[in-house]
Amino acid sequence: MKENKTSILGKIRQKLTPDEMFHETEIQANKLGAIILFNSGIILGLIMLLTAFGIFPLSWESVFYPSVQALVEIAILVTICLIVKHDAWWLKHLLIIGLVFVYARLDSMLTHKAAILMVIPVVFSCRYFSRRLTLFTSFLTTVVFFCSAYWGATHGFINLNIVTFEEGTKMVATGGFLGDAIKNAGATDGMLIKNTLLFDYLPKWLMFSIVSVISCNIARRGRDMVVTQHEKDIKSARLEYELNLATRIQEDMLPNVFPPFPERKEFDIYASMTPAKEVGGDFYDFFLIDDDHLCMVMADVSGKGVPAALFMMAAKIIIADNAMMGKTPGQILTDTNALICSNNREEMFVTVWLGILEISTGKMVASNAGHEYPIIKSPNGEYEFFKDKHGFVIGGMEGIKYKDYEIDLEPGSSLFVYTDGVPEAENGKGEMFGAERLLAALNDNNNETSEQTIKNVKSAVDGFVDKNEQFDDLTMLSFKYEG
Repeated sequence: MKENKTSILGKIRQKLTPDEMFHETEIQANKLGAIILFNSGIILGLIMLLTAFGIFPLSWESVFYPSVQALVEIAILVTICLIVKHDAWWLKHLLIIGLVFVYARLDSMLTHKAAILMVIPVVFSCRYFSRRLTLFTSFLTTVVFFCSAYWGATHGFINLNIVTFEEGTKMVATGGFLGDAIKNAGATDGMLIKNTLLFDYLPKWLMFSIVSVISCNIARRGRDMVVTQHEKDIKSARLEYELNLATRIQEDMLPNVFPPFPERKEFDIYASMTPAKEVGGDFYDFFLIDDDHLCMVMADVSGKGVPAALFMMAAKIIIADNAMMGKTPGQILTDTNALICSNNREEMFVTVWLGILEISTGKMVASNAGHEYPIIKSPNGEYEFFKDKHGFVIGGMEGIKYKDYEIDLEPGSSLFVYTDGVPEAENGKGEMFGAERLLAALNDNNNETSEQTIKNVKSAVDGFVDKNEQFDDLTMLSFKYEG
């Protein structure tokens, strides 16, 4: 719990600069860049292989040197990434520049056969969520690919659609490629460069410009989304901390030291609350009003979260204050209801079972405000529901008068009270634990101590629900009267 608290507080207090906020994103983008470069090296190797076997109509010299240079660049960049573990502020610029030059070399060889190469670096730059970096990539790509188009016009694939000859020009290929025949027929380097830039590079650049605009927008929107998500994470962490704090306050307000009255041998009492994922409003309480009267309370506040926890605290204090005045259970609940209804803007309510035991005689006076039936066990009998007369929930309506009823406990008798989270616990099939299973769990070992009784019921509920997530607290109180 302490470690969890520390991590949550860390998130709340963490005010990140933009560089810190995007640090992990940048590392992941660097890893992606290294992967792209590595795969590009494989493609370059295949191009060299296909050219060597004469499948690609390119001269070996025009492929070998640019490919080797690109492979060396790739090897250096990937090695640098591994050395710095993809974590360096300058690495993104190095990767972008490397990608642009590697793909420019590929473009100079394949020319019009690989128009998509021009957009890969700028699309990749979006992963850094930096509009400035994407603009830089677009400008660099424009310049470098212009140079690659210039060089590729005479050394790469020749686009036959941009070659112009006078009518009647004849071409003869004598064992070479068609590109060689075109050059032999009078296609000058100047004509090839001019037509390549005009009819190949320019249309490609116009399409690239559209992609660049879209990429800049994606980078900006992505950055905004990361910032927004970070703010949501801060709010979520703050809410989680508040809920955990409410849970701890709720737990600390309940009696949690057992045995609570080690000097009293007339009774054995134990209680527990197992909170669900979401903060609820269950609570139990027990205290000595005087030397001969023990008050026991089991309650369940409507709703979840911090409001329910705050309402629970208020209800617990009001009930205890009224009980210490020597009132009967019915009077306690009546006065508690009147006070809560007088200022209940949220219209919350709480179900309460309250009993006051006269320890010397075993006579218990109780009252029920819309709560679950208590379960009683006689000395030699089994646990059974004591179907008392319910009153209305506290906080639900003004002017309610709650009635008392009596229970006579003999030495060896037991009492078990609980909240609805116990019978309403669900398994993966949507089935509820139910009242019958609760009685069965109590009667399987009905002569146990109060602590063991609660542990038996908790074990039965856990076995029934298995790993299914629960959304209500499990709150139980077990009491054994020794006389």
